[in-house]
Order: sequence, then C-alpha cells, then structure tokens
Amino acid sequence: MNLARDAAGLTGNCGVTSPCAVSAIAKDFAVLSSSTATVDEKAASLKFLGHWVGDVHQPLHVSFKDDRGGNQINVVGDCRGNLHSAWDTCLVREAIGEHVEDAATRLLAAVTPEQIQAWTQSNPREWANESFKIAESVQTKYCVKHGDSCDKPDVSVRVDQTYIDANVPVAKEQLLKAGIRLSNLLDKALGD
Repeated sequence: MNLARDAAGLTGNCGVTSPCAVSAIAKDFAVLSSSTATVDEKAASLKFLGHWVGDVHQPLHVSFKDDRGGNQINVVGDCRGNLHSAWDTCLVREAIGEHVEDAATRLLAAVTPEQIQAWTQSNPREWANESFKIAESVQTKYCVKHGDSCDKPDVSVRVDQTYIDANVPVAKEQLLKAGIRLSNLLDKALGD
C-alpha cells in the first residue's frame, strides 16, 4: 500500500480547503493575539493551541491518512496495540516517567539557549515537516521505503527495548520542542 502524503496537511491546500494542525495553530494563535476576541474565545484558543502544537510534534500525527497515522499498524512487544498509540503513550511514558513535574524540570534543565534559539526560529509548517521526517525514518518503523515510496509494513512492528532506546530520545526532543515553541507562541500572542 502506498501511503498518501497529502493527508498530513504538509502539501496541497492545508489552511484553505483542507484544514490541518498547521492551519489550526495559525487560527488559534490569531484569536489569542486578537484585541477583539472575547475571554471565552481566547480561553478556547489557548486550550486548542496547546493541543495542536503537541499534535504537530507527535510524528504519527503528521503522517499518512491511509492508515490513520499508524493506527492500523499493529505493535507487539513492550508497547502493545498500534504504532500511533505507542508514540502517544508508551514512548512518552518512557521519556518522562511517572512524575510529570520532575520530568519537566529534568527536560528543561537539558535545553540549551542555542536550542531554544534554533527551535523558535521556525514555523509550524517546518515543525510538521520535521515530524514527518521522523515518521518516515527507518528507526520509527512506520513505513518501509522503496525509492520515493513509503509503504505500510507487512508485519507487526516489534517495540522492544532496542526500539525504545532508539526512539525515546526522539520523543523527548519532540516534547521539548513542543514546549519551547508553545511558550514562544504564547509570549508572542500575549506579550512577555
């Protein structure tokens, strides 16, 4: 099965006739930045902005429509279910542990000013494209590359300790990028 990239919202009319997380970020950022939006409208946009920024940093959220972003790729091993949920929950849990506050402190302590500078100089479309490259990478096992084609794996993906060790650093970096970039958007929208 050749997976269709246009569903990721990375090409085509994203934001015009085919909304996606990238266009949703722009929409909610505009509401949050608006001097005429109501408090309720801004509160709703604040909630959604965080959601969309998180989504665009989860690689399988910006993948292919055909398999619903890895929901139809079975996973066996340490993370059971499907590949999408492995990235949504299992790898995140492995990356941050059980205590979110401690994890946030640890993760933020590892960020350098240079990383913050680099990560905030890009836009949501570039964030989505970064995530898509991760989805397509060999270590994610989301697809099997045949030239320019990215085909759904014929077998279940085994998520074992080797897979976890290879992908937890990626998940951590994506979480960090999402947090730093969301913070930057909020600073821009609401003022320092």
